[in-house]
Formats: sequence, C-alpha cells, structure tokens
Amino acid sequence: MSRIIIIFLSLWTTCLAAVEQGNQSIFDEANQLFEQANVQALVNPSKSQDLYQESILKYQYLIDERGLHTAELHANLGNAYFSAEEHGWAVLHYQRALDLDPLQEDVLHNLRYARSLTIDELPATRSQQIRHVLSFWHRWPFAMRAVCFGFAHAALWGLGALLFYRKIGKRRWIYWSMASAATLSIIFGLSLLASHQRWDNPVDAVIVEREVVARLGNGLIYANAFESPLHAGTEFSVLEQRGDWYYAKLLNGDTCWLQRDLVQLVNEWL
Repeated sequence: MSRIIIIFLSLWTTCLAAVEQGNQSIFDEANQLFEQANVQALVNPSKSQDLYQESILKYQYLIDERGLHTAELHANLGNAYFSAEEHGWAVLHYQRALDLDPLQEDVLHNLRYARSLTIDELPATRSQQIRHVLSFWHRWPFAMRAVCFGFAHAALWGLGALLFYRKIGKRRWIYWSMASAATLSIIFGLSLLASHQRWDNPVDAVIVEREVVARLGNGLIYANAFESPLHAGTEFSVLEQRGDWYYAKLLNGDTCWLQRDLVQLVNEWL
C-alpha cells in the first residue's frame, strides 16, 4: 500500500512539474512576443499591434485557463494592453498587480501614467485637493518612507536611552525631539501600512468599454447621469449592486449607475 502511495505521489509531482514548465514556457513566449512588438512599433506599427494582441492572448490564457494570478503576470498583461492602446484593460491589470504586490513602484508609476491618458477628467473636490497637499509625503516611494520611518524610530529610542542612562536632567529640547521623532514614526508607519494594505486605494472596478453611458438608476429607462458618457480606464468604488447594475462612486465623489457587463472588478478572481 505504501509503495502505491509513493508511486502516486511521484507521478503527481512529475505532472505538477510538467504543468509548471508548460506555464513558464507560455509566459516566456508572451514576453518574447511583447519584446518583438516593441521593436516592430518603430518600423511597422500595424505588425506591432498584431504582436501585442498575440502576447495578450497568451497572458490571458495563463490567467483564464491555467488560473495563474501573479503580480508579474498581471503587470506584463497591463503593459501589453497599454501598448495596444486598450487603456481600460491596462488600468485594470495594473490594479490587479498592485493588489497582489502593493510595493511595485514601477507598476504604480505605469498606473499613474495610464490614468493621465484617460479621456474622462474628474476634477478633485476641495477636500481632496487639501488632503493631496497635506499628505505629500505619502506619495514618496515606499523605500524612502521606510527609511524615514527607520530613522525616526531609531532616533526615538536613542533619545529615550540618552535620557534614561545619562541622567541629563530636565532639558526641554530632548523632550521636543522625542515628541517629534514619535510623531514622524507614527506618520510614516501609518503611511507604510496604508500602502501595504492598499487602504489608500478606493478603486473596486474599472470601465473597460471604450464608451459607457452612466445612468441615474439601475436601468436603461433612467436618464443619463452626466452630459457626456464615461470612457475606458475610469475607476470607481462599488457602493451597491442591483441585478446587472453597479451603483458607482467615481474618484471625484460623483455617483451613477453602470452596467455590470461594461466594467470589470479588480478582485473578480477572488
């Protein structure tokens, strides 16, 4: 009996290794197609678009058919979609990559650039503008904020040790310094935690269709929510779902109803 189990486990391990090797081979082929497309983009744009689409199909196969969800895979798929000028899908997969690994600064940079090219301009509210100015340090790279947190934390403990062991008496400067170090530790610590947990990302879904009419209610009989339609790449949080409609809150605070089949949830595979 034990021999049969050993044989079965050996076969199972061999099958898993073969599947993993096959997945890696498809991933490498998709990467090669993407690189070839980048080269062709300079001399033959039409050919490059065909190659981008081929790479997209291979990346998408690994996700849809093989059930693979890695930050690198979604990031590469986002790059391929962006190069194919399908910005809605690019934003979606950048968001998915960051959901899997929030600390990828290159993906965050690509997401910000893709956002800058979306058609819909959603002006920030006054409160959003104030928060944007006051929390400027939160947009620093994660590594830089981690270094600042480390220095502030070390300074706090160093000053505490100096105060305790040296018996330097009541000197106001050391208390002010400790308070400043503690405040900076809290500020940068919360910033790092927010980035790691993605608490600073209010996006649940992304419009992927080129043009979508937002409604005032969950049906086509309702009037348009805005004078002009929304476009691919517009992000929003989902407040409610009714049938085939999402009650959406855009990044500037505006609300509307959107058809479910015209958008994609960021964490739909979970």
